[in-house]
Amino acid sequence: MKTLDERIGEAWRLYRANDTVSAIEMFKQIISEAPDSVDGYYGLGLAQKASKDTAGAASSFQQALRLARTALEAYTRHEHEEGHRVSAVNSTDDDRMMMLIRMLGQRLTEVGAASAI
Repeated sequence: MKTLDERIGEAWRLYRANDTVSAIEMFKQIISEAPDSVDGYYGLGLAQKASKDTAGAASSFQQALRLARTALEAYTRHEHEEGHRVSAVNSTDDDRMMMLIRMLGQRLTEVGAASAI
């Protein structure tokens, strides 16, 4: 059985090959099995946007944004609990979530949706 990362990679390959119907289906399967997958929701949103489903894309991007913000807060909280110095760029996980949050804000603007939660 393929790992979650392998399946996400497969869904991205479908998306890049312009097979948005299959990509949407695969991203939805990923999300059903891993409902906290920021990558799953982000990929689903891009595939929906490419398919002209702006309402679906907005919903997927908003969920990805919620998950990314929650993950960033969890990393920060963990660093406080562990007594580490907290900065804007503590780890690759922090960096990744901050980048995704910015990108998701841009995607939400592109589909005419608000990024505020």
